[in-house]
Amino acid sequence: MKKVILLLLTAILLFACKDEVVEEAIITSNTVTIAGMVNPADSLDVSQVQVYAYDYLKSDYDEYTADLNEDGTFQLELELTDPREVTVFASRPFSLIAVPGNSINVTIEKAVDTTQVIAPKFSGDHADTNNNLQLYLKDFPVDVQSYYNNEEVQATDDFIAFAKAEQTTIADYNKKFMSSINDTLLQDYITSREKFFFPNSKIDYAMYRDYYGLEAPAADSEYFDFLNSLPKLEKEDLINTSIIQRLVYTLKYHYQSRARLLVEEGESVDSKAIEIAANSSDGSLLHDLVIHEFYLNQFQDHNVDIYESTSDQYLSKVADEEIRNSIASRYESEKKLLESPELPEEAQLLEFKSEDPKDYLAEIIENANGKVVYIDNWATWCGPCKAEFKEASPKLHEKFNDDVEFVYFCHSSERRAYIPSIAEFQIKGKHYFLDEDQSKVVRQMIELEGYPTYTVIDKSGEIVLSDYIHRPSYPATTELLTKLINE
Repeated sequence: MKKVILLLLTAILLFACKDEVVEEAIITSNTVTIAGMVNPADSLDVSQVQVYAYDYLKSDYDEYTADLNEDGTFQLELELTDPREVTVFASRPFSLIAVPGNSINVTIEKAVDTTQVIAPKFSGDHADTNNNLQLYLKDFPVDVQSYYNNEEVQATDDFIAFAKAEQTTIADYNKKFMSSINDTLLQDYITSREKFFFPNSKIDYAMYRDYYGLEAPAADSEYFDFLNSLPKLEKEDLINTSIIQRLVYTLKYHYQSRARLLVEEGESVDSKAIEIAANSSDGSLLHDLVIHEFYLNQFQDHNVDIYESTSDQYLSKVADEEIRNSIASRYESEKKLLESPELPEEAQLLEFKSEDPKDYLAEIIENANGKVVYIDNWATWCGPCKAEFKEASPKLHEKFNDDVEFVYFCHSSERRAYIPSIAEFQIKGKHYFLDEDQSKVVRQMIELEGYPTYTVIDKSGEIVLSDYIHRPSYPATTELLTKLINE
């Protein structure tokens, strides 16, 4: 599950900032066009450019992909309702601020600075905003990662002292950086970062250390007293999705950690966590988003039980009408899907004839009748798995439908979410639900480390590879399957 990609921003640029006024954006269309060039076309080992735009009301990222043309050019369009930071992947990630109605041009080159890989340069709408953003992020003076991994006894005390001192460093850096720039969008982005960088980092620090088995502050300790005086989240702060999305996620995780200390036997951790979040809320936008995140995460795994048992008590605590309506609307959609899931005709829900899970792969190979086999190992709660189901997986099916046996192993999931997930994404192919004992055996056989994992078996029945890289959206997957078919 931890393969879920956490889109932290590491953008760079050697570009001079200019002393000029950038007017506040006037939105005339929701479409953003991002076009540009990788220069030269073969300078980076990429064949696609991907853009991820976080949608707060979906609690998820929208993914947009453009293939590179032979000359290195690309173009894609995305839909936004508000100015928003989005993340672009072209060998390495970088951020840009996109405004609905904008046409953004970017040239992506290898950086002259050998410590960096790419240097994006912008023209078109809000070019100065984005060129200055690259410079701001490149020279940002605070790095917390070394404190996350500190194994000294006084590690947490050191981090607290560091955070207190460096908050002033961030404020001074921001003031100096913006002293010659009058740019409303960039100012909102930087203000949001200044307000929430360390609140987010403090929760993230505890979460990181707990996950990796390092000594971490207890969820009910005085360490978290700072949560009682968080800065107020304003609508303008939402432009900084890398900070605010992560803050919502880490705060949700913290409430779950507190809930584990409080639940009684048989009581739901998530129900208790929603209770804590709702009782901590003072009508703030931040807590509205956290409660929204709790409920939508449940819906994404096709679970409506917690909503039905808690919404009468806690939904009224959500002050923002749009967020409240988003939760209720998603519940209605999920309820309808659960009551009548409609599977595609080409989807087969199968059970293994073999009693021993060690024989499952042999059964799959025998049923393939000499075809290449592509096994998608997924889970109903896995975000990256679902991202592939949206567009990339159907395209791969369409291209290789006659020559490849597409098989889906659903692991580590609740059975109640299995069929609704197939129906939601209209996943064609042969489907098997594995209970934990069955899954454990199969995971060992294919050396699965996380989800998704893709297992490719050649026509002779030999496993060629089993990894995350060869997902449907990866161009090398198409090349590999073509090669194996022609052998």
